[in-house]
Amino acid sequence: MPFTPPTTVASQANTGYLATFQIGTTGGSPVYSPIVEIKSFSADLISMPEVENTHLLSPANTEEFVPGMIKPGKVQFTGNLLGDSTQLNISTLAQAQTIFPFKIVAPVQRGTKTYTLTGSGFISAHKIGPFEKNKAIEFQGEIQMTGAYTETVA
Repeated sequence: MPFTPPTTVASQANTGYLATFQIGTTGGSPVYSPIVEIKSFSADLISMPEVENTHLLSPANTEEFVPGMIKPGKVQFTGNLLGDSTQLNISTLAQAQTIFPFKIVAPVQRGTKTYTLTGSGFISAHKIGPFEKNKAIEFQGEIQMTGAYTETVA
């Protein structure tokens, strides 16, 4: 039988260009503001432990597992430190132990649609530096998510 190559389709992937990471106000309907000079961000949305439920009559002498409770993940971000109020707000939120809403907005499918992720969390890590010659000063942050999140593509 001769080899038949699969049908090829051009990718609809996007780069991260024009994506924004935003932090919202607390109370009522949140108003979101992007953190300026963000260079990268990523979201490890969930992890889920496996719960062993093996018993002496498990089929085929095989261990059995079921999913445990979903554990909310973390959102990491990095950027160029300017001392802008949106960047300084990270320390303010951390020191006040504030749980706040956040939003990620990014173009997808070659810019024909918009991906939006919303959730809530608190600052679990914040770092600035290194301070080096001939390099931009960077900052990093991490948000521990506190519950469920919502993803949409429109």
